[in-house]
Amino acid sequence: MRSTNLFILRGYVGADAKGFDGGKVAKFSIATNRAWNDRQSGEKKEATDWVTLTILNEKVAKWALENIKKGDPVYAECRVADRSYQKDGQTVYITDVIANVVDRLAPSQQAGDQ
Repeated sequence: MRSTNLFILRGYVGADAKGFDGGKVAKFSIATNRAWNDRQSGEKKEATDWVTLTILNEKVAKWALENIKKGDPVYAECRVADRSYQKDGQTVYITDVIANVVDRLAPSQQAGDQ
């Protein structure tokens, strides 16, 4: 069996993409919204989750730095990568979200539109 580390995000950019390592790496955050009905009260609830994307593909990173702006609706295909490091004698664990594909969506394709 072949396994896959892939998930898709659709949401809104929280801030302009920032470049690192001479523009070979880019990072930006995406806000994703979710809604549900509370089981006990029946009340509709909403929440926003923030995910920081890291783009390691130099071509995609450069495109994002030139084209991704705060408020843009975007689509991203991502994978999860875990890493750790030592700080003050403690192990710090980090889960990175690595975007392999990033596209800016047209207004009719905005996150949440069906």
